[in-house]
Amino acid sequence: MDLPDDPVRLRGVARYEHLVALCRTLGVVTPEDPYPVWEGEGGPCVIAPLFVLYDYSFRPAGASTKEAALARAEAAGVVCTDEFFLHPDPYPSREAWCRARVEYSERRLAAVPAGLATVLVNHFPLVREPTRVLYHPEFSLWCGTEATADWPTRFRAAAVVYGHLHIPACSGGRAFPVRKCPWATPGSGNGAQAARPSPSRSCGRPLQRRDRDDRARQRIPCAECHTTRP
Repeated sequence: MDLPDDPVRLRGVARYEHLVALCRTLGVVTPEDPYPVWEGEGGPCVIAPLFVLYDYSFRPAGASTKEAALARAEAAGVVCTDEFFLHPDPYPSREAWCRARVEYSERRLAAVPAGLATVLVNHFPLVREPTRVLYHPEFSLWCGTEATADWPTRFRAAAVVYGHLHIPACSGGRAFPVRKCPWATPGSGNGAQAARPSPSRSCGRPLQRRDRDDRARQRIPCAECHTTRP
């Protein structure tokens, strides 16, 4: 994500590759590295960090096209800041970049030996179920892709882990649990509590303001749910 005050001016794939290199200097396994195998309790199990984006296919009910879904989100005042700061360069669109990442990740996951279970880890949910509880269903547009819906079964997932939504949850309705990773904030003793925004504190509060002469408007993104509202 390219923010105005970020000294790193790279965009799209170049920015992602920069972040991968940075993570490697810290000893962090990235989606571009060999998948590690967990040999402890419950193992062996392949831990698969993924970088799969969204393609606007998680549309709210009644919106049959991307354009219709975006229009509904705009009318509701729920527009993810990714629309302004997540650049797909050199791909022509975020959908195209997402499609390329889906194809790349599928090839790698298909190469995992058939006898090994997996833990699939991605920022965006790989299945749509976690978005069903969103206070604003329009936000689901920026939450993943239907192209990964069968990955947990195809690739023998023991668990599916995601971030993004800031709604701690664990869904066990399928043959695999779907878990929200509760990132803690500095000074908080409980990551799950720190990551849980109430509707009134996130999407429900005003996130757009007018200047005094009413001639300019400034969009202010919500730090908790990454949306803007009028």
